[in-house]
Amino acid sequence: MTTLMEREAPAGMPRGSDRDEDQSSRLSRWRASWRVALRMAKRDAWRYKGRSVLVLIMVALPVGVLVGTLVFATSSSVSSVERIPTSLGSAQALIQGPSEQVVWQTADPNEGWSTDSNSQPDKATPVPGFNPGESLGSAANVAALQQVTGGTVVPVGEMTLRRVLDERRTRGIQVATFAAGTVDLGTKATLVSGRWPATAGEIAATPYGISRGMPDHGTTTLRSAGKSIDVTVVGVANFFNGWGGQPDAISARPLDPEAVLDWQYLLLRDAGVPYSEVKKLNAYGLQVTSAEALRNPPSPAALPPTMRQMQDYAARDVQTMVAIGGVLLLLVTTLLVAPAFAVSASRQRRTLALAASNGAETRQLRRKVLAQALLLGALSAIVAAGLAVLAVRVVMWVLVARRPWTTFRFFEVPLWAVAAVIVMAVVSALVAALIPALRLRRLDIVGVMKGQNVSPRLNRVVPVLGVLLAGTGGVGLVAAVATKQREYTIAGLAIALTVGALMLVPLVLVVAGRLSARLPVAARMATRDAARHRARSVPTVAAIMAGAIALTAFSIGLASDTEQSIRDYQPQQPAGQGAIFVASDLSVLAPGAVDPALEDAEELVRGLTPDLVSTRLAQVTTPFDPKNPNAPVPFVTVVKPGCTVDRAVTDAQSDQQSGRPVCQLLGTNGQRSIAVLPAADITRLLRLSPSDSARVSNGGIAVNEAALISTAGTVAVASGTVTTNQNTGLVESLKDTRTAALPAVVGKLPMAQGQYGGVVTPETASKLGWFVGSYSLLLRNPDGAISKADEKALSEQLGEDGGVYVERGFVRDDILIMRILFVAFGLLLLIVTLISTALALAEQQSDMGTLAAVGATKGTRRRLAAAQAATVAFIGALVGIAVGLAPGIAVSYPLTADSYDPETGRQLAPDPITVIPWLPLGLLLVAVPVIAALLSAAAIRRAPALTRRAD
Repeated sequence: MTTLMEREAPAGMPRGSDRDEDQSSRLSRWRASWRVALRMAKRDAWRYKGRSVLVLIMVALPVGVLVGTLVFATSSSVSSVERIPTSLGSAQALIQGPSEQVVWQTADPNEGWSTDSNSQPDKATPVPGFNPGESLGSAANVAALQQVTGGTVVPVGEMTLRRVLDERRTRGIQVATFAAGTVDLGTKATLVSGRWPATAGEIAATPYGISRGMPDHGTTTLRSAGKSIDVTVVGVANFFNGWGGQPDAISARPLDPEAVLDWQYLLLRDAGVPYSEVKKLNAYGLQVTSAEALRNPPSPAALPPTMRQMQDYAARDVQTMVAIGGVLLLLVTTLLVAPAFAVSASRQRRTLALAASNGAETRQLRRKVLAQALLLGALSAIVAAGLAVLAVRVVMWVLVARRPWTTFRFFEVPLWAVAAVIVMAVVSALVAALIPALRLRRLDIVGVMKGQNVSPRLNRVVPVLGVLLAGTGGVGLVAAVATKQREYTIAGLAIALTVGALMLVPLVLVVAGRLSARLPVAARMATRDAARHRARSVPTVAAIMAGAIALTAFSIGLASDTEQSIRDYQPQQPAGQGAIFVASDLSVLAPGAVDPALEDAEELVRGLTPDLVSTRLAQVTTPFDPKNPNAPVPFVTVVKPGCTVDRAVTDAQSDQQSGRPVCQLLGTNGQRSIAVLPAADITRLLRLSPSDSARVSNGGIAVNEAALISTAGTVAVASGTVTTNQNTGLVESLKDTRTAALPAVVGKLPMAQGQYGGVVTPETASKLGWFVGSYSLLLRNPDGAISKADEKALSEQLGEDGGVYVERGFVRDDILIMRILFVAFGLLLLIVTLISTALALAEQQSDMGTLAAVGATKGTRRRLAAAQAATVAFIGALVGIAVGLAPGIAVSYPLTADSYDPETGRQLAPDPITVIPWLPLGLLLVAVPVIAALLSAAAIRRAPALTRRAD
């Protein structure tokens, strides 16, 4: 006979009836209950190390990825104050301008500034003594700025030159010019070795320039506007721009006195520049970055009205990222961890039943299950977050040490965002454990003690609700996207579809178990086991199904978008032919002039790829004098019959149906340009007849559209000079206008769709006095297509400053993304399957022993393990792919509902395109179950322990 005796109270506590008078408060009992639950959870976690490690990994992986991404994004999004050491150094402000209008700006002009809006700002007050007509870095202009700022102004100029690498190659470089060595700019400019440059022929290389081949001593040759400049490298120095980047070199004076530099001004003085003074300088058209204003930004009320809405964008981006990432973390972690907690609760049934039989309440049993989730979830989330932060910090430290010019140098941890992620991870672990914890209300103590463990009968209401939710969500989702409903409606329908599909999982398992009668023994046992033990199998199938839904939807969207890209693709060159885009010092050439960079490229082609034929391609363009931007410039334009020269140059009216300009069609002011090509290549590319070829060769023009040709068979081409307002972009006057009637033919260049509307020979352009520029080299192989070996050889020699393009038709640029996507999701589904199978097999040790006792071989047990893994993986993937079709089709609608006309650039609204990648999805459906089955079978190595009855 068993007697249950009440345990005596500990020493110091009331005994007997006195205990009723000293009952603990509800809060103290709740605390005591959780202390016991957490103590038991700690013991169980230590006892079952393998299961605990799996849970830790599944929680830690998404937490680590999200926290690392947040820290990386926050560190990449450099704040205004963090940029002060690199953008200003010891200076109080950085000044840019002046412009012709008053500047509106926030404390940081990089976050928001404007000189134009619906309410036009006032015209800026001229800076006394400042002359925009001369160099902005001149002594007189610097003195004028010093008068209005009350400090020492250090002009900093930047210019682009080319460094000569060898006889054939040059490389573009950036050179910063300031009074190096005579002023102390603090952390913005520091000398590493050697000395600062002092004369016009000296430079200091930066670490960034050295990484790109700039020597750290000796001499090198630079080129500017076709002129060679020999310079001596006298030192190595760091000089940072506002974001931590660096130019290639530093000079004390402009290396090319005739070049136009982009000037900025550093203000050195003792007192800071508050935002009130910034606004006064804005009235002069000056844009100001002030250290004082950055550290003490103005209130929104002090900002110009148009700038108030431009604040806090970075903070909003982080908040959005945390919100989206938190929801995804909750879903992913819950689905990943749910199978582990479900199996864990199943394994603890006997322990929980014993506790219940001894008087433990249901809430106490639930706390034991939830305490495990709380302990493991919090531990893994904190450790993962700490490791992610440490990893990003180490990467940044190594990067800055090796690459001082990197802009990724400002380490920052968004503490509140990281804390939110950790809390969300713990909540997701608790949610995953909550489902098995809630089932403890129906714990059958007698059945558990007898070793019986079968899920209760299927609820008939849940599948009906699931069908209604999934059907309504799927159909409504496609319809909502097709009719362009609000985002909240679409998101709600997508959630309804997913929830409905999850509610159908138990029904799918039961149906699969009933249909397994004709399957082999192992598959039949595995299918029926999944149907009977739905508390263990449903979370696994749900996790696999959710992953398959996401993969299916994303892959359909990607495949549909790719199909639209294929249909919209326009070849840039004839098939198998190519082009070299020349990086030139000269944007425009006078008639008859030769660009040295073009000759270098031609020499490179002859030396590296002698089998290729190169042809010069240019276009009629307009010279521009940056020193006098408002000066009249030449123009060349085709005048369509029915239009005037004035309309062809100034009238931007477009046809309502086609969207094309009515008169501004072809020329320097038109929608398309006039190409310049040798006569033989025009004949070859346009496939002209001998008579048409003769017309073009003898001073004619080939145009795309017959509407440009008059009844006399000629095209009217007007030329002259035009004056344009640089602020408004409007044409102010036309002068010296003259019109020539060129013999014309109809023909279209099979290249650069939408760029060229006509073509003439170089002789014709020179005869008419047209300026040409934007040179490139056309490449072709007379014996066939350009080989990839020739393309690679040219690309390696041209490097970063030149581009080689060979027309090989449409090439998918998302194939790598698609492969990575399928492999990543496949591994995720495989891991979930294997973890669930491993935990399930650990729970089934007694069943395996029974099978071994009745004669089951190792092969039988392996087939059973393989069938269990394959069953849950196949059912989850199959249902997930089927359910994912609806959101995938819905995603394809907005991705493919917009297109454009390559000829006019006008937006089009074609019928949506939906492509379902059946082959990759089919491979996933087969590969994951097969691989999971093979790995699960291989894991069965030793025979189970058998319990023998003693005689």
